[in-house]
Amino acid sequence: MTVTVPRLLCLHGFLQNAKVFSEKSSGIRKLLKKSNVQCDYIDGPVILDRKDLPFEMDDEKWQACLDTEVNKAWFYHSDMSSELNLDDTIKYVADHIRENGPYDGIVGFSQGAAVAAIVTNKITELVPSHPEFKVSLLISSYSFTEPDPAHEGQLRVTEKFQNAFTPKSDSKTKMLFIYGAGDQAVPATRAQYLANIYKQALQDPEQVKEFEHPGGHMVPNKKDIIRPVVDQINEALAV
Repeated sequence: MTVTVPRLLCLHGFLQNAKVFSEKSSGIRKLLKKSNVQCDYIDGPVILDRKDLPFEMDDEKWQACLDTEVNKAWFYHSDMSSELNLDDTIKYVADHIRENGPYDGIVGFSQGAAVAAIVTNKITELVPSHPEFKVSLLISSYSFTEPDPAHEGQLRVTEKFQNAFTPKSDSKTKMLFIYGAGDQAVPATRAQYLANIYKQALQDPEQVKEFEHPGGHMVPNKKDIIRPVVDQINEALAV
């Protein structure tokens, strides 16, 4: 008899790769392994040149990025959310799931979390034979926003991506959010904004759990922070 091991698909951040994200999330990964939950890490399809970076980087650091093959991403950075194009990336992830799935859940960090949120919302459309995820863990996550013309000083999801970031109200996927109080790259308010989209849209807002840590733009590995998260994942996977 074949025993099916629960599996999570893991999407790294900007200027990372599967290997680095596996190392950075080792605390969560090792705790999950004790519950016999497997984490599958894949590389993003975008190969970055130095001109694609939204910040300056010296020759030595850039060469180190090339040497370690972390010049990968899920989409090219843009200050204008409406200019982002994720069509190829969403297809790339959907094709991977179709060929290597099914997956019980998805994990994403930063850029990977934005992609993971969209895939979570659209999985049954992207891969019609695939069931809903049981759990979605979004770390330092965000949606694609722009100033709301109807409410001065407020944001809304960019019109182009409003459908992508709209979850089904009857979704049963447990949504878990981890974010850092000291995150300068993706301020906690951006993760909270995305979490609120789910709280407002889902029939059961208790499906949404938030975990704040005192650090910055990182995957926390301290057991007191990640153990409650892993408990939630195990509960969703019934392991």
